Amino acid sequence: MNQILFIDNPKRGNSLDIKIIIKIFVIITIILAVILIGKGIFSLISSNKNKTVAKPTVEMVEDNGRAQINITSSKAISKIVYSWNDEEEHTLQGRGQTVINEKIDIPVGTNTLNIKVIDIDNKEYIYTKEFFKEDNDLINPEIEFLVEGSKVKIVAKDETELKYIMYRWDDEDNTTIEAREDSKTQIEEKIAILKGEHVLTVIAVDVAGNEQTKKQTFKGAKKPEIKVSQEGDELVISVKDEENIKKIELTVNGKFYSTDWQNTGASLDMKEVSLKQKLESGQNTVVITAYSVSGLSEQITANATV
Repeated sequence: MNQILFIDNPKRGNSLDIKIIIKIFVIITIILAVILIGKGIFSLISSNKNKTVAKPTVEMVEDNGRAQINITSSKAISKIVYSWNDEEEHTLQGRGQTVINEKIDIPVGTNTLNIKVIDIDNKEYIYTKEFFKEDNDLINPEIEFLVEGSKVKIVAKDETELKYIMYRWDDEDNTTIEAREDSKTQIEEKIAILKGEHVLTVIAVDVAGNEQTKKQTFKGAKKPEIKVSQEGDELVISVKDEENIKKIELTVNGKFYSTDWQNTGASLDMKEVSLKQKLESGQNTVVITAYSVSGLSEQITANATV
């Protein structure tokens, strides 16, 4: 009997073990690669999160009674908002600049300046600084009245800065006029003089609190009254004025006439005057101007046909 012997091949087992080891190695390599990539991404994200933009640098110093503001930013500035003692806010446009220098008036006394710097990403940075300014202004404002026809011009002046003026007729309520940004040392206001006799009171106040008051009595007058009528080939002109008539001027069809024809300044000094002016044949245009001794005037144009 023949016997067949089966002998195991030792190489077969070794081959299988190698394949298993290779698979394990590949799996471990993939796992390590995933871990390393994850760490890299996490580090990148963390780096971006931790990366911050430097705050703008703001310098605030006193310069001859004004606050000098110097701002430097790594990002473009959208606008600057400032206020004194958390009161009314004022806005300065940044216009996309990265360096801004501004001067702001310092109020008298101890005051806190609040600055908000807002960049183009709408990121807001807040800065504050306290300033002290002595009250060296001890001079009161000046008030002047200038009569211009039927009106009086109020002129208030101050050597440093006016805050406002108030005026009133007799015992009426005050009217307040505040100083404009482009005219801080002078305020002008022109008002109509009331008819009859009235007292005008004006109070001027500067930023240091110094106050000046001026009162004056004014006598308001009416403009001259002119009436015309036609009698045949003549134009009848009647003029009346409460304060007396100074002069009357006529322009008839382009020809000029005057009661003060030599222009000497002579006054008629009459409350009522009646004149007759000869008219030409056809259409006539007559311009009549009457002047009162108080400086008021009235003018009318009359058309007459003969």
